[in-house]
Amino acid sequence: MKITDIEIKNFRAFPKLYHINLHNAGKNLLIYGENGSGKSSLYLALKYFLESNVNEGEKENKNSEFENHQNIFTKDPGYVKLRFRSEQPRKQRTYEWPESIKETNNDLIVEISKASGFLDYKDLLGVHYLQPDGESVNVFNLLVGTLLADTINPVTDRTLAEAWDDIQEPYPRRSAKHQIASLKQRVEVFNDELVNRLADLRPKVREILGKFRYNVDLNLDFKGVTYDQKNKTLENQQILLNVKFFDKDISERYLLLNEAKLSAIAIAIYLSSILLLPDPKSGLRILALDDILIGLDMSNRLPVLDILLDKEYFLNYQIFLTTYDKAWYEIVKQRTSHIGKWKSVEFYFSETDEYEMPVYKEDAPYLKKAKEYFDASDYKACAVYLRTAFEAIIKRFCDKRNLRVRYCENPKQLTSKDFWDPIKTGIRRNGTSFLQATLIREIELYRSIILNPLNHAAIANIPRREIEEAINAVEELETALAKA
Repeated sequence: MKITDIEIKNFRAFPKLYHINLHNAGKNLLIYGENGSGKSSLYLALKYFLESNVNEGEKENKNSEFENHQNIFTKDPGYVKLRFRSEQPRKQRTYEWPESIKETNNDLIVEISKASGFLDYKDLLGVHYLQPDGESVNVFNLLVGTLLADTINPVTDRTLAEAWDDIQEPYPRRSAKHQIASLKQRVEVFNDELVNRLADLRPKVREILGKFRYNVDLNLDFKGVTYDQKNKTLENQQILLNVKFFDKDISERYLLLNEAKLSAIAIAIYLSSILLLPDPKSGLRILALDDILIGLDMSNRLPVLDILLDKEYFLNYQIFLTTYDKAWYEIVKQRTSHIGKWKSVEFYFSETDEYEMPVYKEDAPYLKKAKEYFDASDYKACAVYLRTAFEAIIKRFCDKRNLRVRYCENPKQLTSKDFWDPIKTGIRRNGTSFLQATLIREIELYRSIILNPLNHAAIANIPRREIEEAINAVEELETALAKA
């Protein structure tokens, strides 16, 4: 089973309806996005969709309430909708959040949620900034409370979280000998459960960390939780992260390692714990990574990609990988292009006079998206995509013909005028202009009105016919430049 379609409407950065088609094969998704363009909102849409299956009262989870993530620029109701497709038997199912919260509170979504991993750069920083507990860093809460909570004992079919809940307050009276004996027995059961999980985790952490080729070794030291009958508390809640660098114990000072090594340690711990999560009956396991490589240079990023593509690790996962780094995006796109299981998309930041909005580029050209919004009578969104299409066309032509564009230290400060001027005045080798004078006048007219981001406030008052003619003019421009 795979996710084949994602629909997001009025969720966080998305003020309108966005549709991402992952095809019947349920491809992995590689996402490039500028800051504020919506890539993290997509990541959170998937994460919170799966988290929304938590029953009310089971635990406090504000992320399960859609209204906490409603886009602030619109009052229209929104949703996140996922379509799943299974191979045997061939069947497609659609689940929606929040139209009916019960749609995500079913066995399929629950098991997918427990088998999936979501990791962003803030999670990695959580490992970076754990404070030392005595002589080493204590990762007990991180592993027991989060990373290993949903791992299952195959014999008892119980999760580590259930074993941990069995030894929580309220504790028996000091004189209640039978209840205390029962509690201590449950503590031993929990200790045995955690020892077994760590026995599985340690070699995976070392193996994945070894892919980075650092002289760093890790050990997770757990002595066992004990019950203090006098103070009615659980003692020794410690899993100490012991770190060796070139065989030298640096557990007390491991935070002095550079950013790349700290990120590698955190990535190894997180990815290894995800590999211990239960296999769902549906076969769908999601791995979503949101900008986790901020602290790594290019040479340290390649091992992460090797890990993701290694058939021993995440071959059977549906992967969602986001990045703000265009160079890295192009490298991953090139490295995955021959595999056939990946789809690449791009998000860009844009705005109208009323709201910010992502511009989403995938298989559908910008012009096609502009027409879709035009047909839906959303002229502001239509204008954003039409302007983006216009800019993409003229930039591509300037690059193709090596036309001179004014120098700007920050390329983002270049405007459409900087690319349009050398085209409208450009001359072919035979002495003729790139474009006919009538088309130049049309583009000039619409560039000052519809294709100008500063004039989007007036879009709603422009006749539909003029917007349609602007679309036709940009289409004609694309055709003319293709022949020039």
